[in-house]
Amino acid sequence: PVSLRPHEQTLPKSPQPFTRIASYHAHIYFDEDNHHKAALLRQWVLERFPVELGNWNLEPRGPHVTPSFYFGFTNDLLAVIIPWLQLNSLGLTILLHPNTDDPRADHLDYAMWINRAQPVNAYRMTSHVEAHEIEKILPNTRPTIVPERG
Repeated sequence: PVSLRPHEQTLPKSPQPFTRIASYHAHIYFDEDNHHKAALLRQWVLERFPVELGNWNLEPRGPHVTPSFYFGFTNDLLAVIIPWLQLNSLGLTILLHPNTDDPRADHLDYAMWINRAQPVNAYRMTSHVEAHEIEKILPNTRPTIVPERG
């Protein structure tokens, strides 16, 4: 491709600042055969991390073509949550993406996967939002376990 950044026709003259990333989402996908694994992983997360824990989506929702739940977290947790999920994914498919001013690119171009990738139908998502529209993470969990110890 001509460019490594979405929506550009020529190579950029400089890299994007990482400060464009306001927060992160982890989407955990499941089906009827592994819902119990997702429930266990969800419990482990809420016990260990101050995250914004989303509802169960028992049907595909938004760009996600598989049932899922998500949790949002602040940038300072990235270095802990990625390795923790790598070791504790229980074999589930997990999408990790930043929240920037480009939700479409967040899901399609800037995404990271744990275990395996799967389709995400984000092509109709907007490719630009104003800074005040970028999702703010509001932790709603009260961790009781230190991740390294439990």
